[in-house]
Amino acid sequence: MRTLIGLLCVVFLAGCVSTKTAQIENGKAAALRGKAVAITDRPRAGLIAMTRGYGMLGAVGVGVMVAHGENIIKDNDIQDPAPQINHALLLAAQSQYGIVPVSTPPAHVDTTDVVQLAQAAGGADVLFDVQETIRQFRYRPFSAGYIVDSGFKFRIIDVHSRTMIAEGFCSQSTKDDPARPSDDDLLANGAAMLKQTLDAQRDRCRSQFEAQVLNIRSSQAAKN
Repeated sequence: MRTLIGLLCVVFLAGCVSTKTAQIENGKAAALRGKAVAITDRPRAGLIAMTRGYGMLGAVGVGVMVAHGENIIKDNDIQDPAPQINHALLLAAQSQYGIVPVSTPPAHVDTTDVVQLAQAAGGADVLFDVQETIRQFRYRPFSAGYIVDSGFKFRIIDVHSRTMIAEGFCSQSTKDDPARPSDDDLLANGAAMLKQTLDAQRDRCRSQFEAQVLNIRSSQAAKN
C-alpha cells in the first residue's frame, strides 16, 4: 500500500508535497552571514519506469515499475540528483551571503517534519534540505513516446528556532516537448538520453531555487 501511495504521489506530481514557494526575506538573508550551514543526506530516491506493458497490469504493476526503475539506476549508474543540488545551493549561498559550510557529515534524515529536521542538524545554525519528490518516465496514454518527470523540494530551516526560513518546490516535465522518444530511445547507450534529460531538469530546478528561494539572480537562474 505504501508503494502504491508513493507511486500515486509521483504520477500526480505535487499531490503529496507542499508546492509553496517562500523566498528568503532580505533581513534573514543578511543574517545568514557567518552562520554554520549543514545539508541533509536523504535515502536515494527511486525511479518509476512506467512502461505501457507495466501500465496494463494495474496495481500489480506498481512493484514491477519500481523494481524496473531500480535496475535501470543500477545498470546505468544514474546518480542521485538531490545531494548535487544541495551542494550547489550551499556553494551559491556561501558566495552570495557568506555562510560557512559545516565540516561534519550531512545530516541523515528521512522526514519532512521541520522540528525533526532541525534536531538532526544539531551543531549547525541553518539546514539546507533538498528532497527529490519525483523521478519517472511514463508513457503517453493516447500518443506515441514517453514523458520524463522530475521534482524537488528545497527547505531552509533555522536549527535553533526549529522553524522554516524559506522553501520552494520545482517540477519539470517533458510532456510539452515535441520530441517523442520511446523507452528504447531513453535507455539506449547506457540510458544516455534519460540521463541527459534528468540532468537538465536537475539543473533547471537548482537555478530556480537559487532565484526564487535564495534570491540569487545568476545569469543562468535568470533564464529559467
